[in-house]
Amino acid sequence: MKLVPRGAALAVLLLTLLATGLSAQRSVTGTVTDAESGEALIGVSVTVEGTSTGTITDLDGTYTVSVPESAEDLLFSYLGFRSQTLSVGTQSVLDVQLQPDAANLEEVIVIGYGQTRKQDLSTAVSTISGSEISDQPVTSFEQAMVGKLAGVQVLQTSGSPGAGLSVRVRGVGSITAGNEPLYVIDGVPLSNDNARATGEVNPGGGYAEQPINVLSTINPADIESIQVLKDASAAAIYGSRGSNGVVLITTKKGSAGAPTVAYSGYYGRQETTTRYDMLNAYEWAQLNFEGRNNGYRDRYPEGQDSDTNEERAANVPGQPAVLIPPQIQPYLAGEAGLTDTDWQDEIFRNAPIQSHSLSVSGGTADLRYYASAEYMDQQGIVISSGFKRYSGRFNMDLTRGRLKVGLNLNPTLTDHDLVNSEGPWFDHGVIGLALHSSPIWPVYNPDGTYNYGGNAWGYAMTDAVNPIALANEIQDDMQQLRLIGNLYAQIDLVDHLSYRLNLGTDLNQFDRDYYWPSSVEERGQSGPRTPVGIARTRNSRNWLVEHLLNYDQSFGNHNLSAVAGFTAQQETFNAKELYATNYPNDLVPTLNAGQITDGGSFREEWSLLSVLGRAQYNFNNRYYLSAALRADGSSRFGPNNKWGYFPSASAAWRVSGEPFMQDVEAVSNLKLRLSYGNTGNFQIPNYGSVGLLGFTDYVVGGDNLAVGLAPSTPSNPNLSWERTTMVDVGLDLGFFNDAVYLELDYYTANTRDLLLDVPVPMSSGFVSELRNIGEVNNRGFEAALTVQNRLGGLEWSLTGNFATNRNEVISLADNVPQIIVGGGTGSAQWITTPGEPIGSYYNPVYDGVFMNQAEIDAYPHVPNARPGDLRFLDLDGDGEINFAADREIQGNYLPDYTAGATLNLRFRGFDFNAAVQGAYGQEVLHLFRRYIYNQEGNMNLMRGALDRWQSEAMPGDGKTNRANRLQTGSNGQTSNWHLEDASYTRIRNLTLGYTLPVPVLERVGITKTRAYFSVQNPFTFTQYLGYNPEVNSRPDSALNPGEDYASYPLARIYSFGLNLSF
Repeated sequence: MKLVPRGAALAVLLLTLLATGLSAQRSVTGTVTDAESGEALIGVSVTVEGTSTGTITDLDGTYTVSVPESAEDLLFSYLGFRSQTLSVGTQSVLDVQLQPDAANLEEVIVIGYGQTRKQDLSTAVSTISGSEISDQPVTSFEQAMVGKLAGVQVLQTSGSPGAGLSVRVRGVGSITAGNEPLYVIDGVPLSNDNARATGEVNPGGGYAEQPINVLSTINPADIESIQVLKDASAAAIYGSRGSNGVVLITTKKGSAGAPTVAYSGYYGRQETTTRYDMLNAYEWAQLNFEGRNNGYRDRYPEGQDSDTNEERAANVPGQPAVLIPPQIQPYLAGEAGLTDTDWQDEIFRNAPIQSHSLSVSGGTADLRYYASAEYMDQQGIVISSGFKRYSGRFNMDLTRGRLKVGLNLNPTLTDHDLVNSEGPWFDHGVIGLALHSSPIWPVYNPDGTYNYGGNAWGYAMTDAVNPIALANEIQDDMQQLRLIGNLYAQIDLVDHLSYRLNLGTDLNQFDRDYYWPSSVEERGQSGPRTPVGIARTRNSRNWLVEHLLNYDQSFGNHNLSAVAGFTAQQETFNAKELYATNYPNDLVPTLNAGQITDGGSFREEWSLLSVLGRAQYNFNNRYYLSAALRADGSSRFGPNNKWGYFPSASAAWRVSGEPFMQDVEAVSNLKLRLSYGNTGNFQIPNYGSVGLLGFTDYVVGGDNLAVGLAPSTPSNPNLSWERTTMVDVGLDLGFFNDAVYLELDYYTANTRDLLLDVPVPMSSGFVSELRNIGEVNNRGFEAALTVQNRLGGLEWSLTGNFATNRNEVISLADNVPQIIVGGGTGSAQWITTPGEPIGSYYNPVYDGVFMNQAEIDAYPHVPNARPGDLRFLDLDGDGEINFAADREIQGNYLPDYTAGATLNLRFRGFDFNAAVQGAYGQEVLHLFRRYIYNQEGNMNLMRGALDRWQSEAMPGDGKTNRANRLQTGSNGQTSNWHLEDASYTRIRNLTLGYTLPVPVLERVGITKTRAYFSVQNPFTFTQYLGYNPEVNSRPDSALNPGEDYASYPLARIYSFGLNLSF
């Protein structure tokens, strides 16, 4: 309710400022030329200082721009030339000569608790500008980071609207404590705890346990810049939270000048980028018939394909899977016009997407402001899924003499229509179910009700339910209300010394309502089920207080800056849920209409106290030294290790500033960098060091059952942070006034004191204890290249990056030689062991198919194997195929190297952008292929299954097992046959835009108009057979990553957009 008057006030403010912005203006014209050659410069940006009002020079180098009466200066900028700001005064004609200079070393880079010039950096920091984000139609700013930053891998593992992207800075350094970077927006560290986003109660399938993307609440159009602190020296100022890198997000601020109103929006259409090639109804019927016949003859060798169902039932009693369903007989006969459902067409759709953002900014020398409002609506390409965002922002800075105060507020409401799309088919994941569903089943019955196929048909055809009913009829809605805010006051105590107080907050409220109606059947059930309703509420309150002292002084050639501070941060987390069933009908889905049968609540909190300091010194802008120290005290760790200390140091030598380099004209910048730092990782359970009590039942007085408390986890007073030590060696090299700029880095990072659950003696009463034991190393090389130039009226730039990373487990606990996770004998497994990367695949080795009985007899024993069944290697040489022992390490999900490139072209009013990225050398365990290739059930199959073994004379491709409705051998065993090369190259974005000349629209007060057409994800080149080679069904787990259960595919998006300023 409180948002209503604030919204009204904002609307009044916008209208007032708009009216002001359209006040009296005058025209200024002139010509811009090259100061050295005298040639006219085409496409020079001419901007009224402090506003977005501007134009570009034409073919003759001339320009005309409308200047408000209150404006004083014009800014002239052009690629390859030094920008100039000139006073307009009373002039109506202003000619300008620009000096050639492609150097951009004066660019300001935001670092932790401060900022510095690019030329003064002695650490590894990568940057993305706001224009690189706003020029693309992205729903979340991480999408604009994909492929842009060397050493920063951004994976879009799911295409679900509102889903998060997985960001890895320089590899994976932790086994159990999380590997996501710390996000800091306008100085406020964000909570990135996705683990408990949806709770733990599962009503038996159909419930989308989707992690919350805490970054989806941020409007990309509000972002001014993003800096990624990659090495430990840069990130050490964040201490125990810096091991995985730090992402600093700076939002837009106002500037002095007349108010500027800007609109950016787009509307688009989404579609799937690829599809599985599945069997049609006639092909499926033939393989189902063949599989039933093979199963029949396996158990009754004298059987014939022509035997009736009565004969089959008598010869193989109790096995309905060998009977021939009458529903497939018309298909076997080749009748025309039969049902042939393409379930991918049914579960997917072409979906709209739109975004509209309106902002106003401006101010005076003392007061500057920026305000925005946004509406974004993305309907998912999976039916019934979608995501909406309503966001606002108000940033204000006020200066009064030595005092400066400011406010940043970002309220956001999101509405998420969830569908269980990511889960395995046997947990009612609708995409997997759609792919599994037989094409002979119609979606609807003749009366319009949902058809449930095999559930009602019998003949052992009960493998699936109707995925369209699950997606359309199950109600699952989640809303998030969030407020990120920061209030600061800064006062100059004396010259060069200031004090700053920051008060920050991150407030979250989640509400989720779920209802499975009685009309929707579940797997293995025929007829109505008992309705289920769930209501969940989660809220978190994060508070931050910072006291900072900043010092900045120059003494001749000596330049010194320093920061010292004390910070305190605390978060409380509350969650409640209720579970209801036994609804009388489906008319009212609220919990009070049913019977509440279960529920629960819990509360947690953590706090962090910190003291920090950093000093930066340079002599004559050539020799640089920097040192920092942070001490963190965390509530999460044991009393013996409550405080941790994280030092860092870096140095740089700008060789190009030396006198002996002044005659080397081709080299405009040459800088050597060296850094060292310690950082920590505190992403563990809030009470991981504390012995916890749990409820347990016990017997009193012989027969009476009572509930009491008993220790559930042991305490560990020595528990502490995982600690990363990183060394980075870097080289920055610029040629021809930095028209060609190259950044090279080599790093090695050792993470010690890994947090592991270690087995303890049974006499302790516990199974395991969380301890700091183990070590992991990441090392790699990074290169980032920027080339920019102009050819006549054509302005172009090309950026590219390349990175390698090698991950290796150095050691684990003495009594834990390896960590193996996964299912039982027939399931997938992963191994973490010294000498190998974290979470390596660990499975049996597939060796083709048995061609005949003689091969089976001569081969190590495979129980119940028949010709046409899969064959595996006897790795331990014991003469038996034992899948518990016959396994080997087979690769991992981590790429050997990543790369990306972006091309920008500008000619007259046209602009073109193309972005491409890729990852190479990684594998994905395509577990879904295990089910759509094994030919053992009634589910549909990939078309490759047609290349099956049928006989020794008809072996197919020699790799695909025979059809068999009754399993023999080990055809369902997960192995390297399901492991696929997931290397890919993806064209990420193609955008063509046109900016109208200012004179066309200035009569109506519009100062800039840009229209564009964009295609996202137009092409992906890969040999991977699934929807998305970036897939990872367990993005939060380092121990068993790279698994694909038919996850939500990425969308190809065609969109038209418009940017206006007035």
